[in-house]
Amino acid sequence: MVTIKDLAKEVGVSVATVSRALTGSGYASPDVRHRVLEAAERLDYKPNEVARALNTSRSNVVGVLVPDITNPYFPKVIRGIEDEAIRNDHRVIIGNTDHDVDKESKYLEIFRQNNCAGIISATWSVGRTAYSDSRPLILLDRVAEDFPSIEADNLKGGRLQAMHLIEQGADKVLVIKGHEEYSSFNDRSVGTIETLETHGIEYETLKYMHLERLFVDGNSDLLTKFNGIICPNDVTAYKVLNGLRALDIAVPDAVKVIGYDNLDFSAYVHPSLTTIGQPIYELGRNAFRMLMDLAAGKPAPSQVLDVALVRRQST
Repeated sequence: MVTIKDLAKEVGVSVATVSRALTGSGYASPDVRHRVLEAAERLDYKPNEVARALNTSRSNVVGVLVPDITNPYFPKVIRGIEDEAIRNDHRVIIGNTDHDVDKESKYLEIFRQNNCAGIISATWSVGRTAYSDSRPLILLDRVAEDFPSIEADNLKGGRLQAMHLIEQGADKVLVIKGHEEYSSFNDRSVGTIETLETHGIEYETLKYMHLERLFVDGNSDLLTKFNGIICPNDVTAYKVLNGLRALDIAVPDAVKVIGYDNLDFSAYVHPSLTTIGQPIYELGRNAFRMLMDLAAGKPAPSQVLDVALVRRQST
């Protein structure tokens, strides 16, 4: 591996001069800077990130916390973060917490040990109880007091879900509520329920962790009460479609189903899933940009990105 000493020997200057030329800190003549950069490219020099972090108390690594990497929403978010990070000469460490506060704390310690430039968190406790680090923090798809955040317009998304089912003729609706610790799911439920109540639509709610009960023990009679089901995300909607199929309940003739996220698979399931599209990749990309602004001492106001109804066969 080519080191900074190798570059200094190749160009015929001191290590300190090479360091100044590479980092742009301190003086190096234009000619020396050109020769150092040319040699670095020719010799395929890669900076030692550990040494850089020790010298600057800040690396070019960003920590990212997600609650469940198996949910296809999060790889798309991470791709947005990672692509933007690479464009800005940064790298990403991913921590999958499984909704476990202890795992979150351990990953935060790993980020601290690696002198991460900052943290992007899509978990529920960071920003509320577990975060005491001084490095910049951006909350993604979560909102907590005192921290900048980026999310889609979940309140609008919930309203769009309800209005679409109402327009399609649903008048007895089951609202499946997502994880109550997450502001995004709460806002979707609020938007949905407010709209249903405003239009005088009969509805019931069900927590997502009780979803399986609908499809066992002869509960098909319960399901036949509803002609519309609103799901907190596409993964839940996919499970609902499978459960309804197993009970021979026709979608959309007997019951209409709508999801949220517009994940790639939603266009290919049968029937294809009507859903709320949110800019998942852009959420990740913009979160990284916000983090870099914070790290540079610039303002990074919270962002809310728009959502839209995606009509397909399930409604």
